[in-house]
Amino acid sequence: MAISTTYILLQKAIADELGNRTDLLTALGDSGLTLSPIQNAIQSAVSKWEREPFYFNEIYNSATPLFTTVSAQELYTTADASMIATSPYIYNLHALISANRYEMRKRSWQEIEDLSSNPAARGQPNDWAYLAKTIRLYPIPDGAYPIRASRLQILTALSADADTNAWTNAGQTLIRYSADKRLYMSPIQAYDKAQAMEVAEKDQLQFLRNETDRRKRTGSARPYY
Repeated sequence: MAISTTYILLQKAIADELGNRTDLLTALGDSGLTLSPIQNAIQSAVSKWEREPFYFNEIYNSATPLFTTVSAQELYTTADASMIATSPYIYNLHALISANRYEMRKRSWQEIEDLSSNPAARGQPNDWAYLAKTIRLYPIPDGAYPIRASRLQILTALSADADTNAWTNAGQTLIRYSADKRLYMSPIQAYDKAQAMEVAEKDQLQFLRNETDRRKRTGSARPYY
């Protein structure tokens, strides 16, 4: 099937796969649902897989810093960058110090707690930890340092018919199979077809994992001693 490019085309593709179930494209007002069964299945599928790292939902903030440190400020929250709370996973932080970019060392919160024995100490941040939607830096910054991040991102939610993102393009087959499975379970209640869609979903998941891994390979082998 051709790659869907918009939210509405993805919905129609799912209705076709279910046997032209266009009735599932309409919200059921009597039940209080504001989304159609197909829309609800798509949203549930995206919620399930948006925390899985794929090549299309990983990002490196190379041009724009995630945030810039403030002298004497140790903790950084959504007040400093909304992505601190919404990113499912932050791989690395990179600090720009004297026009040079350095990868900071990721530590546990307890390790930073142990290192920060002197709360008055200030310096260039080298280490970081994450807990409770908060990034903690060590040493406590002594000035303004742009901090960039390699992270997993939550894509803007699909809402309008013309909306498009990676879930309607590169990841649309996974979302289709996952939504099909949910709809076959309920409201269609065709459990044999739901099982078949689960197999297809797992196959597509493995395909995307393999493709993500392939794109990260260096193309050369590391010597083993």
